[in-house]
Amino acid sequence: MNKFNIKNIDTNSSTSLVLFHCGHEKCNPSHSFGPAIRPHYLFHFVLDGCGKYYTNNRVFNLKKGQGFLIIPGETTYYEADKTNPWEYCWIGFDGVDSKKILKNCGMDDKNLIYTDKSEGKLAKSLMQLIDIYEQGNSNEYTVLSQLYLCFSHMYNKPMNVHKVINVSHLEKALSYIHNNYVYNIEVTDIANHVGIDRTYLYKIFKEHKYMSPLQYLNNYRLNAAKQLLIETDLHITEILYSCGYKNPSAFYKQFKKSVNMTPVAYRDNNRI
Repeated sequence: MNKFNIKNIDTNSSTSLVLFHCGHEKCNPSHSFGPAIRPHYLFHFVLDGCGKYYTNNRVFNLKKGQGFLIIPGETTYYEADKTNPWEYCWIGFDGVDSKKILKNCGMDDKNLIYTDKSEGKLAKSLMQLIDIYEQGNSNEYTVLSQLYLCFSHMYNKPMNVHKVINVSHLEKALSYIHNNYVYNIEVTDIANHVGIDRTYLYKIFKEHKYMSPLQYLNNYRLNAAKQLLIETDLHITEILYSCGYKNPSAFYKQFKKSVNMTPVAYRDNNRI
Protein backbone atom coordinates (compact mmCIF):
# COMPACT_ATOMS: atom_id res chain seq x y z
CA MET A 1 0.00 0.00 0.00
CA ASN A 2 1.26 3.48 -0.87
CA LYS A 3 1.01 6.72 1.01
CA PHE A 4 0.27 9.99 -0.77
CA ASN A 5 0.61 13.43 0.76
CA ILE A 6 -2.93 14.66 0.27
CA LYS A 7 -4.48 17.73 1.88
CA ASN A 8 -8.06 18.83 2.08
CA ILE A 9 -7.96 22.33 0.63
CA ASP A 10 -11.31 23.23 2.23
CA THR A 11 -10.12 22.54 5.78
CA ASN A 12 -9.44 25.56 7.92
CA SER A 13 -5.96 24.84 9.30
CA SER A 14 -6.78 26.66 12.54
CA THR A 15 -9.90 24.61 13.29
CA SER A 16 -9.45 22.42 16.37
CA LEU A 17 -11.80 19.68 15.25
CA VAL A 18 -14.27 19.39 12.40
CA LEU A 19 -16.62 16.60 11.39
CA PHE A 20 -16.86 16.14 7.61
CA HIS A 21 -19.27 13.23 7.43
CA CYS A 22 -20.51 10.19 9.32
CA GLY A 23 -22.75 7.24 8.59
CA HIS A 24 -23.88 3.71 9.27
CA GLU A 25 -24.05 0.63 7.05
CA LYS A 26 -25.01 -3.01 7.35
CA CYS A 27 -22.82 -4.57 4.66
CA ASN A 28 -23.57 -7.42 2.29
CA PRO A 29 -21.27 -10.47 2.31
CA SER A 30 -17.81 -9.61 0.87
CA HIS A 31 -18.78 -5.94 0.44
CA SER A 32 -15.57 -3.94 -0.01
CA PHE A 33 -14.25 -0.46 -0.51
CA GLY A 34 -10.96 0.60 -2.09
CA PRO A 35 -8.13 0.66 -2.57
CA ALA A 36 -8.44 4.40 -2.00
CA ILE A 37 -6.92 7.30 -0.11
CA ARG A 38 -8.71 9.80 2.11
CA PRO A 39 -7.96 13.51 2.64
CA HIS A 40 -8.81 13.33 6.35
CA TYR A 41 -9.05 10.88 9.23
CA LEU A 42 -11.70 8.19 8.99
CA PHE A 43 -12.66 5.93 11.88
CA HIS A 44 -14.88 2.85 11.46
CA PHE A 45 -16.42 1.10 14.44
CA VAL A 46 -17.77 -2.44 14.06
CA LEU A 47 -21.24 -2.82 15.59
CA ASP A 48 -21.70 -6.45 14.56
CA GLY A 49 -20.14 -9.14 12.38
CA CYS A 50 -16.55 -9.07 11.18
CA GLY A 51 -14.27 -8.14 8.29
CA LYS A 52 -10.71 -7.28 7.22
CA TYR A 53 -8.78 -4.04 6.96
CA TYR A 54 -5.72 -3.76 4.68
CA THR A 55 -3.13 -0.99 4.87
CA ASN A 56 0.66 -0.72 4.44
CA ASN A 57 1.04 -4.42 3.70
CA ARG A 58 -0.73 -5.31 6.93
CA VAL A 59 -4.01 -7.16 7.37
CA PHE A 60 -6.24 -6.74 10.42
CA ASN A 61 -9.15 -9.04 11.26
CA LEU A 62 -11.79 -7.09 13.11
CA LYS A 63 -14.96 -8.02 14.95
CA LYS A 64 -17.75 -6.46 16.96
CA GLY A 65 -16.46 -3.92 19.47
CA GLN A 66 -13.37 -3.01 17.48
CA GLY A 67 -12.58 -0.08 15.21
CA PHE A 68 -9.97 0.85 12.64
CA LEU A 69 -8.40 4.18 11.79
CA ILE A 70 -7.63 5.39 8.27
CA ILE A 71 -4.79 7.91 8.13
CA PRO A 72 -5.01 10.79 5.61
CA GLY A 73 -3.12 10.01 2.42
CA GLU A 74 -2.72 6.27 3.03
CA THR A 75 -4.03 3.71 0.56
CA THR A 76 -6.46 1.40 2.31
CA TYR A 77 -8.88 -1.40 1.50
CA TYR A 78 -11.48 -3.10 3.68
CA GLU A 79 -13.86 -5.97 3.11
CA ALA A 80 -16.79 -7.56 4.95
CA ASP A 81 -16.67 -11.22 5.88
CA LYS A 82 -18.29 -13.71 3.48
CA THR A 83 -20.44 -15.45 6.07
CA ASN A 84 -20.73 -12.91 8.88
CA PRO A 85 -20.45 -9.47 7.22
CA TRP A 86 -19.91 -6.55 9.45
CA GLU A 87 -22.21 -3.71 10.31
CA TYR A 88 -20.32 -0.54 11.10
CA CYS A 89 -20.58 3.19 11.59
CA TRP A 90 -17.95 5.75 10.67
CA ILE A 91 -16.83 9.31 11.26
CA GLY A 92 -14.67 11.42 8.95
CA PHE A 93 -12.89 14.26 10.74
CA ASP A 94 -9.77 16.42 10.93
CA GLY A 95 -8.41 19.54 12.62
CA VAL A 96 -5.29 20.70 14.42
CA ASP A 97 -6.23 18.75 17.57
CA SER A 98 -6.97 15.48 15.74
CA LYS A 99 -3.57 13.87 16.35
CA LYS A 100 -3.65 14.73 20.04
CA ILE A 101 -7.20 13.44 20.43
CA LEU A 102 -6.37 10.19 18.64
CA LYS A 103 -3.22 9.73 20.72
CA ASN A 104 -5.26 10.13 23.89
CA CYS A 105 -7.53 7.43 22.50
CA GLY A 106 -4.53 5.14 21.97
CA MET A 107 -4.32 5.53 18.19
CA ASP A 108 -1.82 6.92 15.69
CA ASP A 109 -0.22 5.89 12.40
CA LYS A 110 1.40 2.90 14.16
CA ASN A 111 -1.65 1.90 16.23
CA LEU A 112 -4.62 1.75 13.91
CA ILE A 113 -6.89 -0.67 15.76
CA TYR A 114 -9.14 0.30 18.65
CA THR A 115 -10.83 -2.10 21.08
CA ASP A 116 -13.82 -0.70 22.91
CA LYS A 117 -13.94 -0.74 26.72
CA SER A 118 -16.90 1.59 27.19
CA GLU A 119 -19.48 -1.18 27.66
CA GLY A 120 -21.58 -0.01 24.74
CA LYS A 121 -21.45 3.74 25.42
CA LEU A 122 -19.31 4.44 22.36
CA ALA A 123 -21.64 2.65 19.94
CA LYS A 124 -24.65 4.47 21.40
CA SER A 125 -22.96 7.88 21.18
CA LEU A 126 -21.77 7.27 17.61
CA MET A 127 -25.28 6.37 16.49
CA GLN A 128 -26.65 9.47 18.23
CA LEU A 129 -24.03 11.56 16.42
CA ILE A 130 -25.09 10.10 13.08
CA ASP A 131 -28.73 10.81 13.89
CA ILE A 132 -27.97 14.44 14.83
CA TYR A 133 -25.84 14.92 11.73
CA GLU A 134 -28.39 13.43 9.33
CA GLN A 135 -31.28 15.47 10.75
CA GLY A 136 -29.41 18.58 9.69
CA ASN A 137 -31.23 20.91 12.08
CA SER A 138 -28.56 21.13 14.80
CA ASN A 139 -25.89 23.81 15.02
CA GLU A 140 -22.18 23.03 14.74
CA TYR A 141 -21.66 23.12 18.50
CA THR A 142 -24.26 20.41 19.06
CA VAL A 143 -22.54 18.21 16.48
CA LEU A 144 -19.07 18.85 17.90
CA SER A 145 -20.20 18.27 21.47
CA GLN A 146 -21.53 14.86 20.45
CA LEU A 147 -18.29 14.11 18.58
CA TYR A 148 -16.26 15.00 21.66
CA LEU A 149 -18.55 12.76 23.71
CA CYS A 150 -17.68 9.88 21.39
CA PHE A 151 -13.97 10.53 21.89
CA SER A 152 -14.50 10.75 25.64
CA HIS A 153 -15.69 7.12 25.60
CA MET A 154 -12.53 6.19 23.69
CA TYR A 155 -10.19 8.12 25.99
CA ASN A 156 -7.40 5.81 26.99
CA LYS A 157 -5.04 8.06 28.91
CA PRO A 158 -4.50 6.76 32.46
CA MET A 159 -5.82 9.17 35.06
CA ASN A 160 -4.48 9.67 38.54
CA VAL A 161 -7.76 10.35 40.31
CA HIS A 162 -6.02 11.56 43.45
CA LYS A 163 -3.97 14.06 41.44
CA VAL A 164 -7.03 15.29 39.55
CA ILE A 165 -8.88 15.92 42.80
CA ASN A 166 -5.86 17.74 44.23
CA VAL A 167 -5.58 19.99 41.18
CA SER A 168 -9.30 20.76 41.36
CA HIS A 169 -8.97 21.78 45.01
CA LEU A 170 -5.89 23.85 44.21
CA GLU A 171 -7.62 25.70 41.37
CA LYS A 172 -10.55 26.50 43.64
CA ALA A 173 -8.21 27.76 46.37
CA LEU A 174 -6.22 29.91 43.94
CA SER A 175 -9.37 31.41 42.49
CA TYR A 176 -10.56 32.31 45.99
CA ILE A 177 -7.24 33.98 46.83
CA HIS A 178 -7.04 35.90 43.55
CA ASN A 179 -10.53 37.30 44.03
CA ASN A 180 -10.47 37.91 47.78
CA TYR A 181 -6.89 38.89 48.70
CA VAL A 182 -8.05 42.49 49.17
CA TYR A 183 -10.14 41.38 52.14
CA ASN A 184 -9.07 40.20 55.57
CA ILE A 185 -8.99 36.49 54.62
CA GLU A 186 -6.97 33.83 56.36
CA VAL A 187 -5.95 30.25 55.54
CA THR A 188 -9.00 28.91 57.40
CA ASP A 189 -11.27 30.90 55.09
CA ILE A 190 -9.55 29.39 52.04
CA ALA A 191 -9.87 25.85 53.39
CA ASN A 192 -13.54 26.37 54.26
CA HIS A 193 -14.26 27.69 50.76
CA VAL A 194 -12.62 24.66 49.13
CA GLY A 195 -14.30 22.28 51.58
CA ILE A 196 -11.18 20.65 53.01
CA ASP A 197 -9.23 20.99 56.25
CA ARG A 198 -6.17 23.20 56.66
CA THR A 199 -3.75 20.25 56.82
CA TYR A 200 -4.91 18.88 53.48
CA LEU A 201 -4.81 22.36 51.93
CA TYR A 202 -1.24 22.79 53.19
CA LYS A 203 -0.25 19.45 51.64
CA ILE A 204 -1.74 20.38 48.25
CA PHE A 205 0.05 23.76 48.15
CA LYS A 206 3.38 22.23 49.14
CA GLU A 207 2.98 19.56 46.44
CA HIS A 208 2.03 21.91 43.59
CA LYS A 209 3.26 25.38 44.60
CA TYR A 210 6.21 24.39 46.83
CA MET A 211 5.02 26.76 49.56
CA SER A 212 2.32 26.97 52.20
CA PRO A 213 -1.08 28.58 51.53
CA LEU A 214 -0.12 31.47 53.83
CA GLN A 215 3.14 32.04 51.95
CA TYR A 216 1.26 32.05 48.65
CA LEU A 217 -1.32 34.52 49.98
CA ASN A 218 1.37 36.84 51.35
CA ASN A 219 3.37 36.68 48.09
CA TYR A 220 0.25 37.41 46.04
CA ARG A 221 -0.60 40.42 48.17
CA LEU A 222 2.97 41.66 48.02
CA ASN A 223 3.16 41.33 44.24
CA ALA A 224 -0.15 43.19 43.89
CA ALA A 225 1.26 45.97 46.06
CA LYS A 226 4.42 46.17 43.95
CA GLN A 227 2.36 46.48 40.81
CA LEU A 228 0.26 49.31 42.29
CA LEU A 229 3.38 51.11 43.50
CA ILE A 230 4.87 51.09 39.99
CA GLU A 231 1.78 51.59 37.85
CA THR A 232 -0.33 54.03 39.92
CA ASP A 233 -0.05 57.21 41.94
CA LEU A 234 -2.13 55.81 44.79
CA HIS A 235 -1.06 56.75 48.30
CA ILE A 236 0.75 53.91 50.05
CA THR A 237 -2.03 53.73 52.64
CA GLU A 238 -4.54 53.13 49.84
CA ILE A 239 -2.28 50.47 48.36
CA LEU A 240 -1.79 48.50 51.57
CA TYR A 241 -5.51 48.42 52.33
CA SER A 242 -6.23 47.51 48.70
CA CYS A 243 -3.95 44.50 49.05
CA GLY A 244 -5.46 43.07 52.22
CA TYR A 245 -3.04 44.42 54.83
CA LYS A 246 -4.60 45.30 58.16
CA ASN A 247 -2.33 48.18 59.14
CA PRO A 248 0.64 50.18 57.81
CA SER A 249 3.21 48.79 60.24
CA ALA A 250 2.53 45.19 59.23
CA PHE A 251 2.73 46.15 55.56
CA TYR A 252 6.00 48.08 55.92
CA LYS A 253 7.56 45.30 57.96
CA GLN A 254 6.67 42.54 55.51
CA PHE A 255 7.54 44.64 52.46
CA LYS A 256 11.00 45.56 53.72
CA LYS A 257 11.70 42.00 54.83
CA SER A 258 10.83 40.68 51.37
CA VAL A 259 12.17 43.41 49.08
CA ASN A 260 14.93 44.78 51.31
CA MET A 261 13.71 48.34 50.82
CA THR A 262 10.76 50.48 51.83
CA PRO A 263 7.67 50.83 49.60
CA VAL A 264 8.65 54.44 48.85
CA ALA A 265 12.16 53.43 47.77
CA TYR A 266 10.77 50.60 45.67
CA ARG A 267 8.43 53.00 43.86
CA ASP A 268 11.24 55.51 43.24
CA ASN A 269 13.63 52.83 41.94
CA ASN A 270 11.16 51.14 39.60
CA ARG A 271 9.02 53.90 38.13
CA ILE A 272 9.89 55.22 34.70
